[in-house]
Amino acid sequence: MAAVNFTGKWVEGESDNKEAMLRTLGLPEEQLPMIVAMKMGLEIIHEGDTFTMKEFAPDGTETSCNTFSIGEPFIPKMEEGGPSMGEMVASYTNGGKVLHVQNTGGKEYIDDTCMEPNGDLKVVQKSGDVTNTTIWKKM
Repeated sequence: MAAVNFTGKWVEGESDNKEAMLRTLGLPEEQLPMIVAMKMGLEIIHEGDTFTMKEFAPDGTETSCNTFSIGEPFIPKMEEGGPSMGEMVASYTNGGKVLHVQNTGGKEYIDDTCMEPNGDLKVVQKSGDVTNTTIWKKM
């Protein structure tokens, strides 16, 4: 299946339920206001079925970097102080238009990423009964 190429750089834009999602994922309550206010940067390098995703703080400091391949289990490295997400597996859905990452280790978590027609990324995260949608603006 030929997938959309997700290579690019973005800055975090609008998010509709970020604080509730971070709370559901187990981030420390005292860190939530700072994390919610922070607009992160994201770089994706997509080569074949392999992805490298790097997150950056507003000052340009890399906060996390994960490399994974479609169909192969991986455990994402979280930024310092972030809780473990457990084992995940990535796949393509919607004819290769959506990068679907799902927890396979018992914790309910799904992350669907798609490219918008204008080049922005739309990321929909679901964990339990909480859903968060974030638009990442193309840099």
